[in-house]
Amino acid sequence: MSPRLIPIAAVLVFISLGLVAHQTFSDTGILNFRHPGADRACLSQPSAAPSSPAKDGDKAGHGAGGDDVVPPGPVHIPNTVHFVYIFKEGVSEFNFEFKHFLSVYSAWYYWRPEIVYMHTNAGAPAVEAAREGKGKGGRPNQWNQLIFNAIPNLRINSVDEPKVAGNGREINVIEHKSDFVRTQVVREMGGVYLDLDAHALRDVRALRECGFATVFGRQKHGQVNNGIFFGRKDALLLNRWWEEMNAVYDGGWTTHGNGVLTWLGPRLAREPGEVLILEQDALQPGSWEVEDNKLLFGIHNETASNLPAGFHDGDPLPEHAEAMEDRWNKRKDPAVFPDWQRDYSSTWVLHAFDPGRNNNPVPGFSHISPRYVLERQSNFARAVYPVVRHMYDEGLIKVDDSYKGAD
Repeated sequence: MSPRLIPIAAVLVFISLGLVAHQTFSDTGILNFRHPGADRACLSQPSAAPSSPAKDGDKAGHGAGGDDVVPPGPVHIPNTVHFVYIFKEGVSEFNFEFKHFLSVYSAWYYWRPEIVYMHTNAGAPAVEAAREGKGKGGRPNQWNQLIFNAIPNLRINSVDEPKVAGNGREINVIEHKSDFVRTQVVREMGGVYLDLDAHALRDVRALRECGFATVFGRQKHGQVNNGIFFGRKDALLLNRWWEEMNAVYDGGWTTHGNGVLTWLGPRLAREPGEVLILEQDALQPGSWEVEDNKLLFGIHNETASNLPAGFHDGDPLPEHAEAMEDRWNKRKDPAVFPDWQRDYSSTWVLHAFDPGRNNNPVPGFSHISPRYVLERQSNFARAVYPVVRHMYDEGLIKVDDSYKGAD
């Protein structure tokens, strides 16, 4: 009798995660909803601490003496968010814009962190003025007031301004000073570091709890980017990065940051559970280049505004919820998915590089304001609309609030 051959279908499900390891000074945080498949997305690494004894009847491994024990559980990256704002010497007045509030608020909205840190060298008078809604020259600034008062669990952490690298080279560029601060605080506290032009688009719990000690992402042209990263306290990559950035700092724009990470990260990725490096779309789907500026911020007036004629503050805003199957079933409906729009379904955090670096080459675009987002006529606006709609529903903003916080 001939044996029957039964074909076995092996289904391989690849979950693409975009991760970035980084350097910071902060603590822990917790997300408010669980991403589907969070427990299966990555391998969990055992914790150093012993687990509690297994209950009677549990199926567990056997320890010394035959006692049943529960295998160690995973050690997660804490649900803590870190921002860094370093002032040049002699300047100490916060002057946040709407885009900065949007960055901080989006992290709170999607992640519900236990702590949000603002690491700064500003003195107590500057912090108090910002809490009172005062900006540059004492003028009103509502975004200062909202960041310092409307974000639950915000903590101001005073840090010294880095002036000299470990190799004796002076640190004169303000962005480089931030690089050193972010690396130090994250390796000392653990958590997630975000540049103030990075905007959360969904919960990252699956990334924090996937078992890797650090998570980084690649940017355009392949370098590992340090503007968004995740890390446990004292993670191997963070500690090595700190050592190397102090050793190689030469004043170059990325030598000590992306440069070190691009060399060190892939090397340490071979160590089990140490480093996860995500594809570009995960955290840096665009770039600082002109055409990417236009793709992200370009205004498409050929698409009707989300704010109809006669709209007044207090009128309800549409939700624009997108079901998973919509991009297939409604893909040819220009009212739902115009041909210019980009799908950010595989993006966890949107690093929105400021077009001001290129003297703003985007026709019709000037600044990120509530109206700009609520009109939903650009890729950036469509991506962050749920967060800004939530701000509106909560009474935190009005449609025509100024991007700079005061008229």
